[in-house]
Amino acid sequence: MTVRSLIDRHLADFSASDTRVARRILEKYPVSALGGIGDIALQSGVSAPTVTRFVKRLGFKRFADFQRAIRLEVQDSEASPLALFRKHQSQPAKRSDPDRLMVEQMTGSLRKLLETPTQRALDKAASILANARSRIYLLGGRWSSAAAQYAAFQLTSLRGEVHVLAPQASGLHEDRIADFTRRDVLLAYDFRRYQAETIAFCQTAKQRGVQLVLFTDLDLSPIADIADVVIPVTVETTSPLETLAVALAATDALLGRLVRKLGPQANRRMAMLETLRRDANTPKLL
Repeated sequence: MTVRSLIDRHLADFSASDTRVARRILEKYPVSALGGIGDIALQSGVSAPTVTRFVKRLGFKRFADFQRAIRLEVQDSEASPLALFRKHQSQPAKRSDPDRLMVEQMTGSLRKLLETPTQRALDKAASILANARSRIYLLGGRWSSAAAQYAAFQLTSLRGEVHVLAPQASGLHEDRIADFTRRDVLLAYDFRRYQAETIAFCQTAKQRGVQLVLFTDLDLSPIADIADVVIPVTVETTSPLETLAVALAATDALLGRLVRKLGPQANRRMAMLETLRRDANTPKLL
């Protein structure tokens, strides 16, 4: 297992300080990990002992062992383009079946949702969303807003006080944040290339005390530094375009947990909504 994959595996389980170190290392990996402890600590905004504890959490006894493992990765990666070329040459059938390649890669990405840190992050997020006293706000960027809209549609079936935000609309940024309290939850989707408006909104909202749940990619949005829960997912695919499929699957996993936590409350709400929709679409006799 590579050092990068070790970091990816533990992302959802890191403390806020560990997350800052992880994000700085992943930003320009592997070069960003090959400086001194002091350099990494300074760039991450943490102390040198925090960096030392970070590498120990990854399973390395010393910082030198951590860097040695990365140098070995670099040596291996220098030969990897030729190795991959030869592999593709030996498997022409797979090369001509892009759909199969995409499904296989996607399956591997979905399996990562079963890893323990991600499972714990989903459990924690579900507990936050299940608080009946909280209002839930959902936010995405130009691309990821589709995931936020999907989550909001499903959440509305399960509980009340669900609101989709569009902070790019004039004045909405300040107006919404003015109403935030410590009981409120902000569920944000932010994937590379990270959107400045989304980051700024989350930073200001966090100052108002909201609980922040973040879906992001494995490189981590800057929002991860302040989020209460970080759920990292894969956006890469064999297609030329990145995908929201894994993010939506993780959202479904979160929603499934919420259904189980709410229990009869969710059933009553869904039954009520069905009745209201039926009555609203049935003509009344005059």
